[in-house]
Amino acid sequence: MALPALALGWLLVASAPAVKYKASARLESVVRTPLLTETPSSPVLNDLLVVPRLEGVLYTNLLEVKFAYEPQFLIRQAFARPSLEILQSVYTRADYKIRRDFYLLGVHTTTFGNFPFENYGGPGTGSLPAVPAAKTYRKDSAYIYTETAAGFWTSLGIKRLAIAGTLGWVVNGLLDGPVRPLKRGDAAYPQQRYPELRVQAFYGVTPRDSFTLSLYGRDVAFSTGNRDSLLQFAPGLQHQFSPLVDLSVEPGIAVGRTYPRRPDELPTSVVMPTLETSLKAPVPLGNHWPVQAKVRARYLPYMDPLSTQLIPRADVGLDLEWKGRREAKVLGKLRYAHPLTSGVHRGDAEMRAEIEALYPLPLSRYLFMQGKGWYTWTKHVVIGHQPVSQWYTSVGLVVRYDRGRL
Repeated sequence: MALPALALGWLLVASAPAVKYKASARLESVVRTPLLTETPSSPVLNDLLVVPRLEGVLYTNLLEVKFAYEPQFLIRQAFARPSLEILQSVYTRADYKIRRDFYLLGVHTTTFGNFPFENYGGPGTGSLPAVPAAKTYRKDSAYIYTETAAGFWTSLGIKRLAIAGTLGWVVNGLLDGPVRPLKRGDAAYPQQRYPELRVQAFYGVTPRDSFTLSLYGRDVAFSTGNRDSLLQFAPGLQHQFSPLVDLSVEPGIAVGRTYPRRPDELPTSVVMPTLETSLKAPVPLGNHWPVQAKVRARYLPYMDPLSTQLIPRADVGLDLEWKGRREAKVLGKLRYAHPLTSGVHRGDAEMRAEIEALYPLPLSRYLFMQGKGWYTWTKHVVIGHQPVSQWYTSVGLVVRYDRGRL
C-alpha cells in the first residue's frame, strides 16, 4: 500500500502548477512638506509608512497567472492627533497560450483608499491636490483606480513581427468626485470613467532597424459632466547603434473632441501632429559604463484632470539607472512639462525630480536599506496664480523573502 500511495502522491505533486512567490515589507520614516489640503502648524511633517507586499506567479506550459497585493499603512503627523490611513492595491494578470505565436491575456488592477501622500496623478501624470481644504483642515475622500482589460499577443506566423493589443475599462479619481466645474483654489479630482484601446506592432527589418506602430484611444466621461475623446496614431522607427545605444522616433497624428458640460455650448475638435523621441545610452564613468541613461522628448495632447480640457503639451525627461550586485540600484528621474496653448493653461508648468536608492545590508540576503526623495514644482490655473513647491524624503528598511519551485 505504501508504494502505490507514494506513486500517487508523486504524480499529484508533479502535475500541480509551479508556484513562485515573494514576500516583502518596508518600513519608512517620511519627512515632507504639507499637502495642499493640509494646514498644520508646522511647515515640516513626520510620517510613518508600513508597506507589506506579497507577489506570486503560478504557471504551467500553457497558463501563467501573476498576482500582487500591497496595503499601505500611513500614520500621518499632520495634526495634533496622529491619523491612520490605508491604501490597498491588488494586481492580477493571466496569460494563456493558444499556440506558439498567439497568446490571450487578461489584466485587473485596483487601488482603493485615502489619497496617498505622494498625490497619485493617474493617467494625467499630474501631482496636484486631492481634496479641497475644509474647516477641519482636511476633508478625507475615498479614492479609487481600477482597470480591467483583455488583450492578445501574436506574430501572425511572421518572423520578427509582434502585435499586441488591449481593450479595457478604467475608473479613476475620487469615489465621491465633484459634480460641478472646479473653481480657482478648489482643486479636487473629478472622477473619470472611460474605455481605453491600445494596439502596438513591432517589426524587425534588419538586426538594427525596426518599424513600430502604435494606436491609442479613450473616451472619458468626467463626474462634472464634461466628456473628452482622443485617438492617437503614430508609426515609428527604432535604430540600434550598438547593444547599449538605441534611438526611437515616433511621429504621428492625434484627433480629439471635447464636449462641454452645458448643452448650449458646441463641442470643440482638436487635430494636431504628435512626436515622441527617446535615446538610450550608457553614461561613461571611469573605465566602465554602469549607468544607463534615457532621454525622452514628447509633444502630445494632454487631458488635464482638473479642468478636463484637451490641450497640446510638450515634456522632456531624463532617467538614470545604476544596478550593482545583489539587487543594489540607484534610480534618478527628472521631468519638465509645459502646455503649448494660448488658452487658460498657457501659464501652467510642472517640474518633478525623483531619486531612489536600494542597498543590500552586509551578511544578509534578505535585508535592504532604501532611501527616496522627490521634489515637485507645479503651476496650474486651478490652484492659483502662484506656483506650489513640495518635497519629501524617506529612509526605510526593506525585508524580502523569495521562495518557489521551478
